[in-house]
Amino acid sequence: METKVTRLTTSQIEFAKTMTIKQRGVLNSLSMFDCYMSASEMADDELRELVRNQLARYHVQPGIQGRLSWGVTDAGRAISQRIKRGAL
Repeated sequence: METKVTRLTTSQIEFAKTMTIKQRGVLNSLSMFDCYMSASEMADDELRELVRNQLARYHVQPGIQGRLSWGVTDAGRAISQRIKRGAL
């Protein structure tokens, strides 16, 4: 099986270096599984930075009206792995 290498942008790497503990924890959780978004998460500017920097993404769950979920992008997974290895 071929492993896809995700190319991170300079801005994503710079953002990752300044991520808060909360952002790192959420990114780690999202790298394991997608989660429903709570109202407080939707309103949290700190967490929305993960989406703005394309480390996470929003999506709608089919068949569940009005429920937004979010998950990690390939770039977010790569950042999470670097954090786990201590490279960031």
